[in-house]
Order: sequence, then structure tokens, then C-alpha cells
Amino acid sequence: MSYTVTPIKKGMIRISKYETMSESYLERYGIISIPEKEEVKGVEISDGAITLPDGKRLEFTVRPETDDEFWADEINYQLEYFKEKIPSRNIEGRPGDEPFPDVEAIEARASTKKFGISFKINDDEKFYGLGEAGRDRIQHRGGSYQNWAVYQFDEVVIPLIYSNKNWGVFIAAQDRHFVDVDDHAKGKLTILGNLDELDVFVLYGDTMKDIIRLYTDISGKSMLLPKWAYGLTYIAQIHQNQFEILDDMMKFRQKHIPCDNVSLEPGWMTRFYDYSFEKEWDLKKFHIEAWMRKRSCRDSFLGVMRSFGFHVALWFCMNYDLCDLEESYITGERKIPAWYDHVKKFIDSGVDGMKIDPADMLMRIDPNKIYTNGKSELEMHNISQVLVMKQMHQGFAEQMNMRPYLHYSGGYTGQQKWGAATTGDNGGGVGSMIWLENLSMSGFMNSTVDMSVFSIPTIHFAMLAPWAHHNAWSGVRQPWYAGPENEEAYTFYARLRYSILPYMYSAAIECHETGVPMMRPMPLEFQNDESCSDLSLQYMLGAYILISAFTDTVYLPAGRWLDYWTNEEYMGPCTINSYIPPKGRGGAFFIKMGAIIPKWRDRDYVGQYSDEEIELHIYPCGKTEYIFREDDGESLDYIENNSCHTLIRCDETGGSVNIRIGKREGGYKNKTKNKTWLVKVHGTGKRAEVVCDEETAAVKMM
Repeated sequence: MSYTVTPIKKGMIRISKYETMSESYLERYGIISIPEKEEVKGVEISDGAITLPDGKRLEFTVRPETDDEFWADEINYQLEYFKEKIPSRNIEGRPGDEPFPDVEAIEARASTKKFGISFKINDDEKFYGLGEAGRDRIQHRGGSYQNWAVYQFDEVVIPLIYSNKNWGVFIAAQDRHFVDVDDHAKGKLTILGNLDELDVFVLYGDTMKDIIRLYTDISGKSMLLPKWAYGLTYIAQIHQNQFEILDDMMKFRQKHIPCDNVSLEPGWMTRFYDYSFEKEWDLKKFHIEAWMRKRSCRDSFLGVMRSFGFHVALWFCMNYDLCDLEESYITGERKIPAWYDHVKKFIDSGVDGMKIDPADMLMRIDPNKIYTNGKSELEMHNISQVLVMKQMHQGFAEQMNMRPYLHYSGGYTGQQKWGAATTGDNGGGVGSMIWLENLSMSGFMNSTVDMSVFSIPTIHFAMLAPWAHHNAWSGVRQPWYAGPENEEAYTFYARLRYSILPYMYSAAIECHETGVPMMRPMPLEFQNDESCSDLSLQYMLGAYILISAFTDTVYLPAGRWLDYWTNEEYMGPCTINSYIPPKGRGGAFFIKMGAIIPKWRDRDYVGQYSDEEIELHIYPCGKTEYIFREDDGESLDYIENNSCHTLIRCDETGGSVNIRIGKREGGYKNKTKNKTWLVKVHGTGKRAEVVCDEETAAVKMM
């Protein structure tokens, strides 16, 4: 088999089928973008080997299509997953009537196109990535995985696998394929599949964070949700009417439980689970007459919600050919209407966001369906998961000239630049926590779980995920019905989340700019600490906050750590074997000393007060620095990196603490002219001095 090895730029080498390589649908539909070639120094390429600038030699074998033994393994992989893990399902999740493709169909597909490549791996290497490939661990050596989106099994698939030795592989395949990490093929990282041509990118750098950055150079950096979307989203009970929902939301305000977004399930429609383009409000439940369907209408359900600081999102379902619109951008011809077109009227009426149910797009697959581009649903399945978010993002952005709030429980490579993701219908337990960590290790930031109010550990973790999402769609799942202790915990954690939102939103901007996620699994943040390599029940939120859940064991890496609940200080590295949080708290919350954490005053929703006043909570430990990032929170300007950076330094030397707040470098729409920094120094009796370089800023000590 002929192939070519092409350096693209520093840190990126492409291995692809020689000369016959055709444009993939990932490229054709703009899901990935290959950087322009640059001069690459320090890389040596020989037949079957790449020597990287640090001297590491990557030996690989490209498998010929005539290697019958190798491809027999591929068939066995497919049969295993067809039989055990991807039954066809209908919308309620029950097995469908039609069978999945039989053995002959699988073998016929496998005989058309094949690709396979193996890399020799060392005994001390550990591997990460692959999106939601596993919910039992974040380190993937010793397992084999399929990259194909399947509801509640592997919903957001990201074909990126990389080593703690700072190299990895992005697999630019669109159909189902498999990754074996020292499982069936010992001592090897093996990638194989069919209906695709060989096209992989070897990525290398100085750290694993470099691998994520390089991957997102190809697939796109994570989008920024509207700032309010990093507050709390509450999904209302599926059959409630407008007055029942308003009554619940007034309870949120009266009880001072912060919340910004209310999402309606399919009960808002005249026809339940309406897939058509004729969706309408059920006027018996939501009295939104035609004359009320404008954002300026104050006395409609949507207008009243907006007046109390709530945004409203709608649930949509689809089973639609999204490839036609993508082809029309290239050919200029449209065969069917664009799906987003029928959504516009709801956005015009005041709706601010959309949830796409997995339904048929993710749960049910028709092997006989052919799209308008001539490809089967089996071939386009992974691609369709991304096009859902891409087309809704682009439609909303064009219509409103604002960031959309979109989420979906499916996905494939590239989805991070167009939408957010939930791990669908799982209650937010330990498996979903590990899923979120695996997504973060794969360059996907805006992820969350369906929070259960009946578990304080779940409340603890889910309120401290990248975005918070309470799904009360069925039964009686309002926080005030979960019992006094759980309601208190829910309220406490919601207010805690909102207090640190400036810190979290700054981390979100950092992710968009650098690729480094807000949720940072321990091996990503502490790569050189072997004790962190397999830790999955704790993670870092940004650079300074450590969260654990579903365990009584907490590992603290080197440095000083402060228990946020008790103010007890620990010196790492150390393991706390019997950690018990205080009553009403669901896990550990530690501050890494040296931290600089921006906070807000107490509030009921994000936009209740301006951002002119920011609290700076400083935990001195030697010399540290932090960049506080901010922008307007709603426009699309962030795509061009229009944000404001403030460098803050803290130097604890001798008997004093010296703090320097730099100038607010950069601009954004409606940037506040004045800033008040409320500075509080924790954990020391030393004298603190603060210098601010911004002439228009005020500094006050707390």
C-alpha cells in the first residue's frame, strides 16, 4: 500500500494514502480545516518511522488491504459491537422492529475500503482521549474502542488518542473505526476501519496540553456559550403549562436559588414530539398568540420570564438530511429546505436557546436510508452528529448576530466549536463524571450532566461542572421536593457556582484561546505526577480549584492545599484516605495555595448586576500570577479573540504580601471604563500591599 508522510507544521505530521487521497466529508463540510504547510525542523522521516525533535522514535506499520488476518480482526470488532452495544432503538429507547445489518452486510462494507495503521508503544506509556469512549476510567491503555456515536454508550465521539509521552494521533475518519490500545494487539496502538482512506495526523509537543491545542488547531477551538449559560439551566417538567412553570421559577427567585435558563421539553408543542416543519406552541398550555411573538412583547410568557432574568430554551427533535444544506454551499443547488429555517420564528418570538433530543439522530439508524449526497446513513452517521450543531449555530448566529445556546447529547470531532453537550439521561453519577473528564481530555469543554437533586454528591459535582444543568423533565424533581437537606445543598451549591462564575468564565475564554479545558483531569494538570495518571474521581476546575466526588480518598499533588470547607491546610503530595465532607456537602473542594480567584457578589442571575466590581480572593504562596479574562459575554466577537486580559501577580516574601493588578489589556464591545477590585487576602497575617496599574480602576481591601 502506498502512503505519504507529510510534515504540516511544528507538532503536526500527516500520514495519508498516497496520491489517491480524496477530500473527506470532514473537510468538504468544513468540520476540520488542515493548516497551511510550514517549514518543520528537527523531524526525521524514514520508511515506517518518524523521529521527533526530542529524539523519540515512532515506529509504525501501514496495513495493506490484502492483510487478511489483520482485517479479520476488524470484522470481529464490528460483530462484537453490533451484537452487544448498538441495538437499534426507537424514540422511547425500546428495541426497534428492524434488525441491524447482518454479517453479510458487514463483510460487504468491509471489503470496499479499508485503512489500518499500528504504532509501537513503550511499556511506560499511558493513553488518553477518545471522547466518551469509557465511563469507568480516563486512562485507556489495555482497552479497545469503537469511534461511532451511540446513545448512552459513546455519545460524543472524538477520534483523538494520545500518550503521556507527548505524542498522539488524530484520526480523520468519518465512518466507524476502531482503536486498540495494547489490548488485542499487544505493545501497539492500532487503528483500523473501513469505508475511509488512511488519513491520520501525528501530533507532538512538550506536554499533553500541546496535543489538545494542536488537535483543536485542526478541529476548532471550543465555542463560548453566552455568559448567562454558564449559570444554571433548569429543564421544566415535560407536561407543565406556563403558569406552573412560572410558579416554579418564582420559587427560585423567592428562595434566592440562582438560575438563568429554563428549558421546555416537547410538551410545549401542539403535537407531542413533532418532527415536522409545522411545529407550533400549544396555546392551551402556553398562550402565545401571533401578536405576542416578538421579543418586545412584555405580557407574554416569554416576556414575563425575561423580565425576571430568565432565558427560555426549547426542545426540538429531528430526523433530517442535513447533508443537503452542506452540499448547497458547494454546488449552489438545494433539494430540500434547510432545517433551521422553521426554527427562526421561535427565535424571533423571544426564545434564546435550543436543545436537540438524541431521538432518531443518535438512537435509531436506518441502514437503508440514503442522503441527498448519495451516501448511506451508516456512512454519514458520525458526520450528522456534528452537522446538527453546526447548522443550528450558524443559523442562530446569522439570525441574531449573537452566540447561540445549543446542546445535544451526540457529537463527533469538531462539535466543540459549535455547541455544548450533555451526557444524556444518566442522572449525573460517577460514570457521567468520568465521561466529562474524558471529553475534557479530548479538547471538548462545554459539557455537563443531567443533575439529580436526590443525591448530594451529584449536586456537588454537577454544580461544579463546566456548565450546570438540572433536568427535572419527569416526576417531581424540583429541589424543594428533594427534602430539606438536599434543598439546602442545592441552594448552597447554586450560589457557590454563581460566586465563582468570573473564575469559571475566565477559564472558558482561556479554553477558547488556548485549547486548555475548564475541567482539567488530574493527569492533564499534573502530568509529571505518576500518582495522578489514573485518577478519575477528582479533577481541577481551572488551575486552582480541586473537586472530588463519589470517593472518600483525595490525592493532593505537591504544594500547599486549603480545604475550602474547613480551612484546614495540607502539604502535598499526600493522600487523604478517609475524607468526609461536612454535612450537606457532597465531596472535596480544595484551593491550591497561590491561587488568585475572581468572584462576584451574591446574585440571582448573571445579568442582575454589572461586572464593574470584582472580588479578588488571593491565597499567597511564594510568587504566582494569574490572567483574568473577560469579554461582553454575548457577541460573536470572541471568535477573533476580542477579550480583555488583566495580569495579576502576587509575591509573598518576608513579612509582606505584594499584589500587582496590571492594566486591562485589550477591548471588547461595551467594555466597562471603570473597575473596582475588592481584594481579600486569605490564610496569612502578613501585611498586604496592592498596586494597580489601571488609572481608572479602584482598589479596596475586604
